[in-house]
Amino acid sequence: MKDNRESTYEKIERALFKSREEGLQMLSAKEMAIKERMMLVVAKRLEDPFIEDKDLVNFLVGGCGGVVDSVSQSQAYRDVAMANRLVGNIQLSAKSWYRYMIVEGAKAAYNMAMEKHDAKGAASALDKLGKYTRSDKEDDALDFSQMLPPSFEPSDDVTLLEGVERIDNLEERRRELRKLARNKVLGTPTDAEIVND
Repeated sequence: MKDNRESTYEKIERALFKSREEGLQMLSAKEMAIKERMMLVVAKRLEDPFIEDKDLVNFLVGGCGGVVDSVSQSQAYRDVAMANRLVGNIQLSAKSWYRYMIVEGAKAAYNMAMEKHDAKGAASALDKLGKYTRSDKEDDALDFSQMLPPSFEPSDDVTLLEGVERIDNLEERRRELRKLARNKVLGTPTDAEIVND
């Protein structure tokens, strides 16, 4: 039998972009503390893409520099695993994450080269940036010949549409509706029939 209860990760993911007040309505105090630690780990990973998990664990065990309460090593590993899962969901794929890391590294290398007045190093970093951002290539043009319009087959059979039923005596129903519309326009009062669906 499948357990329908939400996991801690699912609850935190649902409350991720809520304010602290809204989050406390959705999460327990313990879950809110986990969410805050996860957010700090994600921020740390985005700040330093090459940081290792063990360093993040030590960061959590130390209380994230005094920002939150310190946690046990086992809890820190669980928090890092949830944060890594979240970063994976944000980045959508490992390839885009590695591209991001390469571009950030190239930008840092460029800044370092500029500080040292190293034109060759700066040019090399810019070359890498151009390569990985594909700035040295023309944008891929859309191949409109590969785009096929949808193929529709005309039909007068209304039953092909979902939720539509065939009206047996269509002309009689049209006459009734015309008469009803004519009475409404000319001001002849008619009783409305209440239909409960």
